[in-house]
Amino acid sequence: MRRWMSWGFLTSAILIHILFITSLWTGILNPLFHDTKYILGQGADFFAYYQAGYNVLNGLSCYLIPDPLVVPYLYPYRYLPYFAYSFGAILNIVPPITAYWLWVGVVTVSVWLAIIRTRTLAKSLDRPDWERRIAMGIWLVFSPIYIELFLGQVTLMAGILMFYALTTSSFVEGKKTGWTTTVSWLTGGLTKLIPFFIAPVLLGAGRVRTVLVAFTVTILAIVLVPAGLESLQFFLDFNTARNYYISRYAGSHSLKMLILYLLGLQSADFSQITGLLMGFFFMLAITATLYSRDVWSCTGLFVTTYFFIMTDVWEHHYTFILPLLVLAWIRGRPEDKARWVPVMIVLLMSLPMMPIVSFLSGNAPAIDPMNWAPIWLIVYHSSKVVPTLIFCAWLLVTAFRSPRENSVLWSIENTFRNVWNGLVKNEDPTIEGGVLVRPQQSSE
Repeated sequence: MRRWMSWGFLTSAILIHILFITSLWTGILNPLFHDTKYILGQGADFFAYYQAGYNVLNGLSCYLIPDPLVVPYLYPYRYLPYFAYSFGAILNIVPPITAYWLWVGVVTVSVWLAIIRTRTLAKSLDRPDWERRIAMGIWLVFSPIYIELFLGQVTLMAGILMFYALTTSSFVEGKKTGWTTTVSWLTGGLTKLIPFFIAPVLLGAGRVRTVLVAFTVTILAIVLVPAGLESLQFFLDFNTARNYYISRYAGSHSLKMLILYLLGLQSADFSQITGLLMGFFFMLAITATLYSRDVWSCTGLFVTTYFFIMTDVWEHHYTFILPLLVLAWIRGRPEDKARWVPVMIVLLMSLPMMPIVSFLSGNAPAIDPMNWAPIWLIVYHSSKVVPTLIFCAWLLVTAFRSPRENSVLWSIENTFRNVWNGLVKNEDPTIEGGVLVRPQQSSE
C-alpha cells in the first residue's frame, strides 16, 4: 500500500513540477496566485538584481533607478550592495531576458540536485524506499516554488545552500568534512540573510569557527564595496521602516499582517508588537537550543521566527522552510504518527488559496483580494502563517525530546562548553542524523 501511495505521490509531484515550468511560458497558473497576477510582471525581482549590477558596473549607486532602465521593469533594489557587485554584475554578461531564463534553469537544476541529495540522505538514515519517494516529491509539489521562479528570486537558492550545510557528512554521519558546512552556509547567507538566523544553533553545536568565518567574510563584503557603510545605513533604514509600520496588503503573508486583519485595522505602528514577537519567538528558539541536542529542529525554530517577526513576507519566501520540512519528514520516527505533520503542512501550503477563497466567499475571481470582506482576508492570510505556526510547535516538541543532559542546568552547561571548546580547541561535537551525540560521560 505504502509503495503504491509513494509512487503515486512522486509521479503527481513530477507532473505538477512540469506544469510549473510550462506555466512560466504559458502563464496558465498565473491567475491562481497573488504574486503572479498583481505585480509588475514576470521577473520583476530578478530585474532589480540585474539593474543594480548594471548600475555599479557603470559607476552608479545600486539603489538608483535610472531613466531609461536597462531592464523592462523592476522593483526597487533593497538588498546589501555587495550582492549587486557580485551576483548582479555577473548577470550582466548576457541580456536581461536571457539572464532571467538562465537563472530559472539554475534554480530548477538546483532543486533536482537537492532531490538527489535528499535520496542519498534518506538512504544514509536507513529510511525505506517509500519514505524516500515522498521526500523527493515534497520538493516538487510545493507551489511557492512556482512563484519563486516567476519572480526570479533567490530565496530558494539560499534555502538549498543551507540544506547542504545541514546535510554534510559531519551533520549526518558524524564525519569530519572540512569546510563544506562553512562554505555552504556562508554562501547561503550572502545570497539572502535568513540563513544567518541559525548562527546560535551552530554555536551551540560547537561550530564556532564556522560562524566566525561567515560573519567575518560578510562584514568584509559589506564594508569593502564602494560607499559600503553609507549603503549599509540606507539598507537598515529602508528595511527597518517597513518592518515597524504596517499597512494592509494582500500579498504579504506575515504573522503581523494576519494580526492586523484580526484587529480590524487598516494600518498601524507595530513597533511594540514587533518587539513582543521577536522576544517571544527568539526566546523559544534560544531555549530549545540551550536544552536540546536536536540541531535540525532548533534550526527550524530560528528560521520560522523570520516569518513571525517580519512585515514583508511574500509567498515565495516560504520556499525557505521547504528544506526543513523535507528534513523533518525523513528523520521522523516510524512509530510517531505526528511525523506526518510536515507532509500535511507541505500539502496545505501548496494549495492556491486565492481562487479557493474567492469561490468560498462568492467573490468573482477578478475581484482584488484587498476588496474581500475581513473574514475572508483572515482566512486567506491564515493559509501560510497558521501551517508555519503548527510546524514551529512541532519543531519545539521534537527538539525537547532530545535533551543535551539529564538536567536543564547540565544541558545549558553542555551548550556553553561546546561553544568554548569550538572556539579554543576547534573541537566539533559529533552530530548524527542532525542530533548531537550525547557525551559519553553522561550515559555512564
